[in-house]
Amino acid sequence: MKKVLILGAGYGNIALLTNINKDVFSQAEFMLINNTPYHYQTIGLHDVASGKHDKSVLFPLQEILDERVKFLQDSVVSIDSKSVKCINAEYEYDYLIVGLGFSADSFGIPGVGVYTQSITSYDSAKNIHKSIEEKLQAYINDKDPKNLSFIVCGGGFTGIEFAGSLAQEVKKQCETRGINFNLVKIYCIEAMPKILPMFSENLMQLGVKRLRELGVTILTNSKILECKMSSVVIEKDGEQEEILANTIIWTAGVKGNEVIANSSFFKSGRSKVEVDSYLQPINQENIMNNIFVLGDCAALKDEATNRFYPPTAQLAQQQGEYLAQILEIYLYAEQKGETLQKDLIPKFEFIMRGSVCSIGTGYAIGVIGTKEVSGYIGNITKWFIESKWNYKIGGFSAIFKDD
Repeated sequence: MKKVLILGAGYGNIALLTNINKDVFSQAEFMLINNTPYHYQTIGLHDVASGKHDKSVLFPLQEILDERVKFLQDSVVSIDSKSVKCINAEYEYDYLIVGLGFSADSFGIPGVGVYTQSITSYDSAKNIHKSIEEKLQAYINDKDPKNLSFIVCGGGFTGIEFAGSLAQEVKKQCETRGINFNLVKIYCIEAMPKILPMFSENLMQLGVKRLRELGVTILTNSKILECKMSSVVIEKDGEQEEILANTIIWTAGVKGNEVIANSSFFKSGRSKVEVDSYLQPINQENIMNNIFVLGDCAALKDEATNRFYPPTAQLAQQQGEYLAQILEIYLYAEQKGETLQKDLIPKFEFIMRGSVCSIGTGYAIGVIGTKEVSGYIGNITKWFIESKWNYKIGGFSAIFKDD
């Protein structure tokens, strides 16, 4: 029986395993390798980092997976043509599906890897929350203003969602600990002329207004030159400025999983493998007709614009749903001993259904189809999008999970 090895339990691979025809599980041996026993809702990690939520973003894999899918908790080290090397063992495969998620991209800026924290996993988000609580407690003891200063590097989705949530949760913490919230400084630093560049000027301005109301200082046109132990050096309007803070969160960029870069088997850039419309690696030295890459590890071009799609949960989900369809075709041909004609397989087509960014509790901005939404309506829309995924993988009870 052929072995299908699936790496990672992110949106792409979970969408694959929950959408695939269950009869396919009897046609091959399916094995999922993940470094934790759960799938976590990546788009909710900013709320874990701020302290708003905790375990409600976690979904145990044993409750999601079909019983015929073997789960192994292990950490992938590298990939080659016939097997995957992990910390505990090495696993052979006939078909390989790579969906290992993302890592932070420092863009070579000094100090990022040493002095900043990134929201790249549930554990990293929990560590950030713990660090925030420690800084607030430290302020009570030493009155160091840097312990009440927080810098968010990056004005994209993650940075803005985290900054909004952070402002609200730190205010609650200050009230509990007897700290004057007016002494707290939260900065969001963005090199581009505006935050959330994927949105219209109208939505962006609404986002700026909301953040300022929450107490966030937005610094656009501010290039980060260096991150230090307790400060970030920026260049704005041709002049350098040093912003002091004992908490620095890096959300300015992501790349694929480091496993890709550590695997000489792949030719890659920024830990991503370029794939074709069948989600298979291209521009490689080796033939990889039995390998599929999706999610943050895949670099897929939009044929209409010739630009790479930005990595999103929405893209990964649709890739997983697509792979659930075509993997059955591959395995069926293999079972029949037939030569698969690739031109008869449908190509992957991404359908952009919308994008919504939450900015604190009860408020969000975004676009659904061609319609802009904001405020309370935006928040309800965001909740509906997240609830739809939760229901898909955990049923009705997963919609109202608590911590």
